[in-house]
Amino acid sequence: MLSNIYTLLFNKFLVFKGRSSRKEYICRVLFLAILIIVDSYTFDTYGNEDTLFSFLYVVILSSLGIIMVLQYFPLAVRRFHDINSSGWYVLLTFAPFGQLVILWLMFKKGTSGINDYGEEPKY
Repeated sequence: MLSNIYTLLFNKFLVFKGRSSRKEYICRVLFLAILIIVDSYTFDTYGNEDTLFSFLYVVILSSLGIIMVLQYFPLAVRRFHDINSSGWYVLLTFAPFGQLVILWLMFKKGTSGINDYGEEPKY
């Protein structure tokens, strides 16, 4: 079970090539959302204290949060590849209402079999 969780969350961490399934996309986005919530709560709670523990805790959690946000873009590109679209559509994230496209990514079924971007994801 831990192997499956590790594969879903950390496999192909910064890889733009290939495809990602809905399951992988949803798991990583939920993990990212939980991490951001915990990070903001932790920063509010421990960010005002002047202890070494609070400083290290906030720095480590914030660094992990930045890494997870950076890995989102390769994930979204691979998800676009799964629906047989160009990965450049990820730039719609920065456009007004572009997040609606990202929401659509969560629920759109990927192309069955092989498409222009590779084989169907296994998980």
